[in-house]
Amino acid sequence: MKWKGYFGTQRQKLRNHKGRTCSFIFACSALVFFLFAAAPAHAMAGGGISAETQKKSGAMVTIDANKKYEGMNAPFSKGYEPSIKKNKMSLIIPFRLEQETKDNRIIVGISFEQEGSSPFYYKNYQKKVKRSEDGIYLYQCQVQLKEHRVNGQYPLRLFVQAQTQEENIQQEFTVYVEITDGIPDSQTGDQKEGPTGADGNSPENDGSEILGNEDAAGEGALGDNPGFSDGSSLPGGTQGNGEISHQPRVMISANSLQGVPLQAGSQTAWSVSAKNCSSKRAMENLKITIISEHKDISFEKTSWYFDRAGAGASMDLSQNVSVGKKAAAEAVPVQFQFEYEDKQGTSYTSTETVSLTIIQTPQAELTGLSFPESIYESDTDLLTFQIQNSGLAVIYNVRVRLEGKGLFPEKELFLGTVEPGSAADGEISVFAGNLCMDNEGNAIEENGEKYGDTVCTVIFSYENEQGKVAEQKQELKTSIKKPQIVELKVEKEVPKTNQWWITILAGAFLVLILIIVWLYLRMKHYQRISKLK
Repeated sequence: MKWKGYFGTQRQKLRNHKGRTCSFIFACSALVFFLFAAAPAHAMAGGGISAETQKKSGAMVTIDANKKYEGMNAPFSKGYEPSIKKNKMSLIIPFRLEQETKDNRIIVGISFEQEGSSPFYYKNYQKKVKRSEDGIYLYQCQVQLKEHRVNGQYPLRLFVQAQTQEENIQQEFTVYVEITDGIPDSQTGDQKEGPTGADGNSPENDGSEILGNEDAAGEGALGDNPGFSDGSSLPGGTQGNGEISHQPRVMISANSLQGVPLQAGSQTAWSVSAKNCSSKRAMENLKITIISEHKDISFEKTSWYFDRAGAGASMDLSQNVSVGKKAAAEAVPVQFQFEYEDKQGTSYTSTETVSLTIIQTPQAELTGLSFPESIYESDTDLLTFQIQNSGLAVIYNVRVRLEGKGLFPEKELFLGTVEPGSAADGEISVFAGNLCMDNEGNAIEENGEKYGDTVCTVIFSYENEQGKVAEQKQELKTSIKKPQIVELKVEKEVPKTNQWWITILAGAFLVLILIIVWLYLRMKHYQRISKLK
């Protein structure tokens, strides 16, 4: 009886302990659920960027979670779900970036993490998205789904690349897609519904799906979970003994062209390598493919195969990169696609993106230079010219100035930016002194030769895309002459007299003649009449 009483007491204590443990687990689950529900736009519908990324970057791409756009069943803040029709999923993501981007465009694509149990067919969904009038970059695409897909919630990672005036931005977002029209997952049983990865594990165990921009959540990202102590972003599955098998991660570990521009029309050696970042797990049956949509950049090799890459091993992908002569000066995203398996045969697909910068050599010249062959001291004349940009690169901060003994330009002319294939006309007013003056117009030689030939230099300067200043100089010859004194001879004018009385006399004489003629005719008339009588 004593033993029974003892064991009964111990069983009762155990029941109480289990009850307290269950209550504690239930409270923690409720707290986690509350945190996820309180920030759906950040965790469940798009992730965000890690704190480390926010420190490094002043600009940040965000998802507009409060507005419903055409084709969306609801805004992100109210649980937006992509629509699925006939094995195609219509995905609409409204991105927002306050800073202006190059050409008002950003690059958006999808990075597929696991191919084995994923419902998605892997394709290249990378697009350049143009900014709308209200400042939104609306990314839209049709994602192909597998016909025999399994119901559940799956993570879909989107990467965003943007180039502002100050920096290049790269971020990742995670959207969870719920499949309801597929095959019921009998393995899930009566488990509580929630966002699950491709292997059925809850994203609560995976900090990187919420933080978004790093391959690993980092130590202590969402608590001290012993199953994720190596920082893997998505578990690869479970082994026969129940242990979790983490996905081996592969990253670009070396890139000799990081920050090094590629000259258009050149061929450059590119030293690049990828590394198996796992310290314990090897990668089997590995295929690496380069994907780039840029037509003016070409690679000697675009795919590699490795039978095995051990833990921590590196794979050399070095080659020569060729750039076309007419390639536009811009940053070109190049995507590396990795397809591999772990030792259990689980298939994985991941991508890494690097940026190659293409530059054009400016081809600009100063033409049409015109200035008089001679100029008199104290006169002002115009120096005229034209700037022609015959290259494919924009030139910035274009300036023209004149330097010469005895000649004093009004100012240095600033023309600003000259676009490729265009020209800009300019003129500078030049005042002529004499050869005994310094650059400030002060006399330096009292008995020197003041007049004669002088050579001046016209300096044309500009900056390229990288801010490097280039100068061109042209010499111009002219002659400064002594000012001529012109004597003006003024002829004396003969004073004009007023002859009005002559006019009066002439008029009176004319009237007198008329009267005489009239009297004569009248007299003749009367004489004829008298003869007739």
